Amino acid sequence: MAVTLPEGDLQTRLESYLDGFKNRHGLEESVVEGNVVRVAVEPGFVPAVLATAREALGIMHLAFITVVDRMGSFEVHYELLDLRGGIVRVKTTIQGEEPVIDTVTNIYPTANWHEREAYDMFGVAFKGHPDLRRTYMWQDHFDHHPLLKSFEISTRRTFEGLR
Repeated sequence: MAVTLPEGDLQTRLESYLDGFKNRHGLEESVVEGNVVRVAVEPGFVPAVLATAREALGIMHLAFITVVDRMGSFEVHYELLDLRGGIVRVKTTIQGEEPVIDTVTNIYPTANWHEREAYDMFGVAFKGHPDLRRTYMWQDHFDHHPLLKSFEISTRRTFEGLR
C-alpha cells in the first residue's frame, strides 16, 4: 500500500481537513487553533469521521485515545497526526454508568491497545473490539476501574479477598 502524505503548507492542510469533515459530517463543534484541528461529534459518528480522516484526508496515524471522567458522562478523545506537523483531535461525549462506543480498530489498528486501556482504566467498552480485555489490572476478581473519579482508594476494601 502506497502512502501519500497530505500536500501543501500546514495552515492550508488544516483548513482542508476541517472542510473535509464539514462537507461529510454534521459536526457539533469545529475550529482550527494553531496546528490543531478540533472537532466534536456525536458518538455514533466517530467511526465515520475517523474513516474520513484516514481514507479521504490521508491522516495515517492515530496517536492515542484518552478518556475524561465527567462524573456521569465520559469524554473520549482521539488524537490523529498527519506526520507533517498537523494534529486532528476528535472528541465525543458518551453517557451512562456503563458507557459503550463503537470500536475504530478496523480503521486505525493502533486503536486496539488504546481502547483496551480505556476499558481497563475507565470501564468504557468498545463495541466490536476484537480482543477487549484488561491491560494492566488482573482479569479475575477485580471489577474496578482505577481512573474513575468514583474509585475508592482504600487498599483494605479494594483488594479484600484477592490475597
